[in-house]
Amino acid sequence: MREKLLYKVGVVGCPSKTDVAWNKKNLSILKKLGFNALQLNIAWGCRPADEPLNLEDVVKIPAGKEKILAQPMKLLSKQTKKDFDRRRNDLKKRIKLCKENGFKAIFHFGAPYNAHQLYTDAPMINCVLDETVVNRYVCLMEEFFEQFPGVDDLWFYAYDQDSGICNEFGVCAACRGIPLHERIVPFVNKIAATWKRLNPAGRVWWEPWELSHGQALRCVEGLDPKTTGLAMHSNIGEVMITNPVDLWLKSTAELAKKRGIPLIVETFLGGPSEEVEPFNYLSHPLAVLRSLKTINSIPHISGIKEYYGLVPGKEDPNLRMSGIFFKDTAISEDKALKLLALPYKKASGDIITFWRLTSLAMELFPWNASWWIREVGKCEIKHAMTAAFIRGQQAHTPSWESSRRAVFIKTDSMQPDPWLLEDVQLRCEMAAEKMAEALKLGRIFIDKLPGKLRPVFSKNLAELDGFRRRALSYAYHIRETNLVFIMRYLRNKKKPVPEKIKQELLEILRKDMANQQSTTACKPAIILLNKSVDRFLAKYFKVGNIDSQSKGPFTVTSR
Repeated sequence: MREKLLYKVGVVGCPSKTDVAWNKKNLSILKKLGFNALQLNIAWGCRPADEPLNLEDVVKIPAGKEKILAQPMKLLSKQTKKDFDRRRNDLKKRIKLCKENGFKAIFHFGAPYNAHQLYTDAPMINCVLDETVVNRYVCLMEEFFEQFPGVDDLWFYAYDQDSGICNEFGVCAACRGIPLHERIVPFVNKIAATWKRLNPAGRVWWEPWELSHGQALRCVEGLDPKTTGLAMHSNIGEVMITNPVDLWLKSTAELAKKRGIPLIVETFLGGPSEEVEPFNYLSHPLAVLRSLKTINSIPHISGIKEYYGLVPGKEDPNLRMSGIFFKDTAISEDKALKLLALPYKKASGDIITFWRLTSLAMELFPWNASWWIREVGKCEIKHAMTAAFIRGQQAHTPSWESSRRAVFIKTDSMQPDPWLLEDVQLRCEMAAEKMAEALKLGRIFIDKLPGKLRPVFSKNLAELDGFRRRALSYAYHIRETNLVFIMRYLRNKKKPVPEKIKQELLEILRKDMANQQSTTACKPAIILLNKSVDRFLAKYFKVGNIDSQSKGPFTVTSR
C-alpha cells in the first residue's frame, strides 16, 4: 500500500459554472482540502466560456514557419485578437496563482486538432503519420513553453477534445491497415519527449480515451516510462461515481506498473458533475467516499484528479468528503460522515441520515443504462407519448464499437426488450423513493441548520426534487410502454384487456401528469383510454414513431 497519493488534482470552475474565480481565496480552500495540483483550463469539448482546449487556442506558429506548419483547419475557439489575448492572459494569471500558492500547474489539450470531425471514417486532415503535423506540434509546444513559463505538466488527449486519429479500417490511404497503437504511440512519445526536453522536471499525462481495451493495452507496451504518464477515467465507459474501476482500468494499471509508468485516475470530487449536469448543489458524499476508496485500492496509481470541475466557494459536502479522504485514505465511513457533519451542529444526525439516503439513491439510479442518461438535469420531464426506448449509441469510435459495451447496457438505439425497459424502470423507481425519503427528512430539519447553511441546503433540496421527478418520468414512461405492449398483444390476439391492466395504466398516467405538472400530454391520453382501448392503442406509445417535438438526447426514453 502506498503511503500517500502524489497527485491530487483539482479544476477551478466547471462547464455548468464557468464564473468561479481564480483567486487566492478559492485556491486556499482547495489547498486546505489537500489538493496539490490544478488543471489550468476547464478543457471541455463544448468549450464553455471559450476556455482553451487546444494549443492553437493560446499559441501561434511563429513567423517564418507559417507557410509550412500553419494549421489547415478552422479553429473552433473564438478567433478575434481580443479573445485570443484574453485566453492567454487568463492562463498566465492562473499559472502565477498556482506558483504563489504551491500548486503544480497542468495544462490540458488535445492533438492533433481535427475539429472533432464527428468521428467519421473520413481521413483526418491532421494525420499523425504526416511529418508536417508532428513538426507542427513540436513547434507549438516549444512556443507554449517559452510563452507560458511555470507550467509543470501537460494533460493530453489524442482522441476527443477536438483531436482525432484515422481509422485503420477506413479510407485514409496512409493509415489503412496500420493498427492504431502503431500510429498513436510514436506521436504520444514524441509529444512527451518534446516536453521532457523543454521541461526536464515535467511529464505528459496521456489519456487513451476512445480506444478499445486491447488498443489501450498495446499502447501501454510502447509508451516511454521516462516521459509519459497515463491519465485514465474511472472506467472505460466514463467517469461514473457509482461504477469505478473496471477490468480496463485494473489491467491497464497492472501493465503500467510492470513498465514503470505512473497513472492518475479521474473521478468526480465535488457536487457538480457530468452525470448530474447542470445541477450544482446535489450532495451524496458517501458515494464519493466509496468511489475514492475503490480507486485507491488499485496498487499502482500516483494520484486522483477531478474530471468535471469544482466550485470551492460554497458548501459542498462531496468536495469536503474528498478532502477528508485525502487526509486519511483509510478512514471508515462512519467516522468520515461524523467529521463531515460537524458544521451542521444539532442537525448533524439528521444530515448524516440524509446523505446516506442520497448516496443510496445515486447508487440505485441506472447510470449504466446508457451514456445519454448522464447530464440528468437536462432531461425533459414531459416525455414523449411514443413508446419508451433507451437511446444508446453516441459516436463511432473504437471504444464505442467494442469495450464500452461492457459498461453501458445500450450502445445502440434499437427498441429494447420489455425486460430491459423494466430493469431501468425499477431502478429509477427505487432511486426516486430514496430521494423522496431524503426530501421529506430534509424539509423537516432544515430549520435546525445553522443559518449560513440553509440557503445552500434549500438549493440542494430543490435540485434533489428535480432529479426525483426526472427519475419518475423515466419510470412512468417505461411502465406505460410495457403495459401498452401487453394490451396491444392481447388485442392483436382478439382477447380482451383485463380491467386490472387498464386501471393500472390509468393510475400511472395520472401520476405521470402530476409529475409533469402539466395536463398537455397525459390528460388527452386518459380521456381516450376511458373512451376506447383500441383507439388509445392506435394513437399512443407506438414503437418507431418519432415525437413531433424533440425532447433532446438527454431525455433518454423519448425518441
